[in-house]
Amino acid sequence: MRLIKVYSNKASFRNVEFNRRGISFIVAKQKNPGESEKGKTYNGVGKSLLVRIIHFCLGASVKSYKKFCEKLPGWEFMVDFEINHNKYTAGRVTNEPGKIYLNEEKMSIDKFNKKMEALCFDIPDDISFLSFRSLLPFFIRTNKESYVAYNKPAKTGRDYQTLLYNAFLLGLDVVLAQKKHEIRNEQEHIKKLEKNFTNDSLLKDFFTGNKDVTLTLVDLEEQIKRFDDVLSNFKVAEDYSEVQLEADKVERELFALNNSVIMLQNNIENIGKSLKLSSDMKQEDIKTVYSESKIYFSENTSKTLDDLENFYNKLIINRKRRLTEQMNKLKLEQQNKKADVEKLQKKLDKLLMYLGEHQALDLFISLSNKSAELKAERDALRKYRELQSEYKKKKKQVGKNLWELTEVTENYLEEIRDDTVKLRNYFRSLAKKFYPKSVAGLTIDNNDGDNQLRYNIDAKIESDASDGINNVKIFCYDLMMLFKGHNHKINFIFHDSRLFDGTDERQKAEMFKTVYEMFTDTDKQYIATVNQNQLNEIIKHITDEERYDNFITQNTILTLTDESPSDKLLGVKIDLPEE
Repeated sequence: MRLIKVYSNKASFRNVEFNRRGISFIVAKQKNPGESEKGKTYNGVGKSLLVRIIHFCLGASVKSYKKFCEKLPGWEFMVDFEINHNKYTAGRVTNEPGKIYLNEEKMSIDKFNKKMEALCFDIPDDISFLSFRSLLPFFIRTNKESYVAYNKPAKTGRDYQTLLYNAFLLGLDVVLAQKKHEIRNEQEHIKKLEKNFTNDSLLKDFFTGNKDVTLTLVDLEEQIKRFDDVLSNFKVAEDYSEVQLEADKVERELFALNNSVIMLQNNIENIGKSLKLSSDMKQEDIKTVYSESKIYFSENTSKTLDDLENFYNKLIINRKRRLTEQMNKLKLEQQNKKADVEKLQKKLDKLLMYLGEHQALDLFISLSNKSAELKAERDALRKYRELQSEYKKKKKQVGKNLWELTEVTENYLEEIRDDTVKLRNYFRSLAKKFYPKSVAGLTIDNNDGDNQLRYNIDAKIESDASDGINNVKIFCYDLMMLFKGHNHKINFIFHDSRLFDGTDERQKAEMFKTVYEMFTDTDKQYIATVNQNQLNEIIKHITDEERYDNFITQNTILTLTDESPSDKLLGVKIDLPEE
């Protein structure tokens, strides 16, 4: 893949046509470098924006371009590119950023990226994370953060993904890398499940060894059997509560009747005592009473005393008759109440017998719930014991798999040693141009540590005294990926002017010399945005033989300035913050 042209539907846009091979510079100049007028700087003329536009047209995510599309409504950007001598045009409209036109065929972003993936990279089946969008930034770094680490040209998430991308482009076996990742994920899954055991209130004591699973299961089985035996013989009375209430009512009525019978018996006995008292009254008794009262009777009072005696006798007879009648009435009432007591007692006995033979439904439910709780606890412990056994086996197997994979990787790296040595020496030869006295090279080793990374890949330039050493490392690494990388059909490197910021001017000059040597008369492209002051710094380090004009001027395809909006990339004044 090589870049041909970037353009837009807006006439103000400064079209960018790249040299088909060799070097293409986009130079940012200040119209009056000596002036310090606010706003007149290299920033904002469109150098980094050009990179963003290219990524926009090549399937970058919609969320990364929300503000971009809001600030540029109605704009359409196009990129012409070539793959295997076939020309393609990718176009994307800010009003519909979820779609891309590829050679006038409208398609979703996902479909476009899948098609580009097949055209540009040889990604094996069943390897996650590798994609057109994850690999393209190694050839055209996306933003400021892309120039922090040589092996992270874009946001990659986890370290495993970073390793995978680099290993793939260096031609290493990514299946081995993914295999360790999967095994380590399985290990983490086992640890997570074991952690869940420790957090489970039921299983915590068993996991920590404070309780014995086997003995606890035996005890639970015995308890469950006892409950099940009781429940199997349980006669449930759904009306148990109603019968209980009725029995209580009958018992209260029976108690009241028995009290009535006792009170009647007491009344009858009192009447009997009254009837036994002496009831005879004689004239002599009357006379004695009156004589004691100092009253004397004449002879003619004898008749009156006879009448009085008769009166008293009649009075006593009437009283006896009245008491006898009253006692007979009480005895009859008592007899009736005793009959009622007998009936109620039989009814109460029957109710109590029913209640004794049956149990309440709520008691049955309570016993059933308790049995269910014990069974749930038993089943959980059984599952825990099974999982514990399974996890022990898995732990052993995972450990064995990791050991075997480490051995396979060691043998594999030994087999491809010649290839890795070539990569090491290529990176070293580039680095030595900048730091001839420093230890430098690319190391690729087996990573047998407690992590998800299969390989240790490290681009080294051991020198702490030089400014911009990280930029040099990025420069060498990117060129190595382009010329000696594997599994891709990308034929260009695009560097933003950020790469040259903070770099010693001698190292900066060496970068441009290296580009001139490597890309002149080659079929690959080196594209870079450069500030004029950066070019001014390298002039004195370029000899006459190398001729600045041949090197820079003839390869400058576009010059952007801060003089007016029309001299900037978009050709209009628009504030576009980075996202």
